[in-house]
Amino acid sequence: MVESGATSTVNDRLAALRDRFRVRAEMELDSLEKQAARFGAGEKAGQEELAEIARRLHQLAGSAGTFGQPALGEAARVLEKRLLPDADGPTQQPADLLLRVSELKHLLQRAPITVGDSASETSSESPLGSHGARVQVVLVLDDAAESRSLSDALGGYGFESHRYSAADDELAGCLAKLVGRPCAILCSDAQQRSVMALLRASSEPSVERVPVVCLSPDTSFANRYQAASLGAVAFFGQPVDVPELAERIEYLAIERSAHVRGRVLMVEDDQELAEHFRLILTSAGVDVCWVREPTELMHQLSEFRPDIILMDVQLGEYSGVHLARLVRFDPQWLSLPIIYLSSEADRDVQLDALSRGADEFLTKPVSDGYLVRSVLIRCFRARQLSGLMNRDSLTGLLKHSLIKQEADKELSRCRREGLEACVVMLDIDHFKQVNDIHGHRCGDTVIKALANLLRNRLRETDRIGRYGGEEFLLVLPGCGKQDARQRMADLRASFSGLVFKCGGDSFRVTLSAGIAQVNAFECGSDAIEAADQALYQAKREGRDREVVFEGREPTDNPVIR
Repeated sequence: MVESGATSTVNDRLAALRDRFRVRAEMELDSLEKQAARFGAGEKAGQEELAEIARRLHQLAGSAGTFGQPALGEAARVLEKRLLPDADGPTQQPADLLLRVSELKHLLQRAPITVGDSASETSSESPLGSHGARVQVVLVLDDAAESRSLSDALGGYGFESHRYSAADDELAGCLAKLVGRPCAILCSDAQQRSVMALLRASSEPSVERVPVVCLSPDTSFANRYQAASLGAVAFFGQPVDVPELAERIEYLAIERSAHVRGRVLMVEDDQELAEHFRLILTSAGVDVCWVREPTELMHQLSEFRPDIILMDVQLGEYSGVHLARLVRFDPQWLSLPIIYLSSEADRDVQLDALSRGADEFLTKPVSDGYLVRSVLIRCFRARQLSGLMNRDSLTGLLKHSLIKQEADKELSRCRREGLEACVVMLDIDHFKQVNDIHGHRCGDTVIKALANLLRNRLRETDRIGRYGGEEFLLVLPGCGKQDARQRMADLRASFSGLVFKCGGDSFRVTLSAGIAQVNAFECGSDAIEAADQALYQAKREGRDREVVFEGREPTDNPVIR
C-alpha cells in the first residue's frame, strides 16, 4: 500500500517503484531462464507449463513499459504470442526459448527510459466545489447599480460576490486569491473579450478554467454566437432571471464540487504496477481502491461503490472477461463502466472481450498523463449518468428512495461510532397557492431556488434529497437537535428573504421544518416519520418555524400544507 508522506514526493516514490520492478523482473527472468535451460537440454515442456510461462510474460509485457522499459515489454509480448496456441493447434516447442529469455535479460540491463515528471502531467489543482463551500461569484459589469443589485440578489442564495468594473490587475489579483475555491465570472458582453484575455494570460490553470457567464440585453443569435466563440459557458439576457441564474451558477460549481474527482476500483495482480497506477491517480485527485484478489471483487464493490472499474484482462488463474460478466449478474452494477487495462493489443481479442461485459479497452503500456485524463473523463461521464438515474431531474438532489437510505446509513454509523445525527423534513408553506396563483412553472422555480439554497448553506457531509413535491429531507451527521434547530432557523430566514418574480408579480415564500434525532430510533424510517410529525406540529402552530421532535409517539395525522 502506498501512502503519501511529508518527506516523500510523488516522483521519489515512482522512482522507488521502478527500482522494485527492476529487481522483480530480474528474479522473474532468472527463473524463466532456468526453465528454458531445461528445455534446451532435451526436456519437453507440457502445454500447461508453456501456458504458465506465457502468463508470466504477459504480466511482464504489461508492466515493463510503465516502468521505463518499453523495448523489454514489446519483446516479452512477442515471445508470449509464440507460446500461445494458435488456430492450427497447440504451440510448437520453442527451441530458441533460452536465447529469447537471454535477450530479455539483456534488454532489462539497459538504462531505463526516463519517465516524465508525473507532477507536470497531472494537475494538483484542488477541484472546485459547491456543496459545503461558499460559492464565489465575480461580477464584471458596466453598470455599478446593476452590479450591486445582482450581488445582493445572489447573496440571498448563499453566493459571495466580488464586484469589478473592468478586467484589470485588480480583478486578476482577486482571482489569484480564489484559486481552488468555487468560482464563476459574470460579465457583460462588452467586457467578455478582455475578461477571457485576462484568464488566458494567467499562469494558474485553475484561474484559466474559471467558467464565464455572459450577460447582455442583446439576445440575438449573432451576439449569443459571439459569446460562445469567445468561451462563455452560459448566456443570460437582461434583465436577468435571478433564480435561473443562481441555478446555473450552482450547476457550474457542482461540476467541480467533489474533493475527489472520481472513484476507481482497480483489479490488478501486479503489485508494483497497481501501486504505480494508484499513486498517479491519487495525485490527480482520484480515490482508488486496489483489489489484488479477484475473490474480493464483489465485496469491495459494495463497500467502495466506485464510478468505474479498471481491470486487467488476465489476472492469474482468473479471466477479467469472466469477472466482468460476473459483476453484471447483479442488477445494481449493470450500468457500472468496466474498462480493461491490458497489454492485449489484438483488436479482435479486444472486441471479443468488450462483447462480454466491458465498455472500453486501454492498452498497456499507457502513459501516466493519458491514464489520468482517460480515467477523469470516464469518471465524469459515469457521474453524469449516475446523476440522471439517482437524482431528481428538477433539483439535482437525491431521489426519495436514496435519501431514505442515507438516513439508515447514518443511523448505522451513529451506532458504530457513538455519534449523533439529525434528520430534517422541510416543506414550503402554502405551496399550492403558489402554483394556483402564479402557475406551476413559477412553482418549479421556487422549488429549485430552495434546492440551490440548501446546497450552498449546508455542509459537504450533509445529505439533501427531494422527498416529494415541495418536501425535502436532510440528513445532518454529527449534529445535535439544538444545533440542527439553529441551522434550520438561519436557513428559513434566508429563504424567506428571497424575492420571486413571475410575470408582473413579486412575492416571498416561507418554509417549515421538523427535526428528529436519528440515533433515538430503531431505524431510519422511524426517525423520518418523527421528523414528519414535528413538521406537522410546525404547520399547526402557524408555519414559518422549526419544531424538534421530543419523544412523543408518531401519529397518523396528515401534514397540513
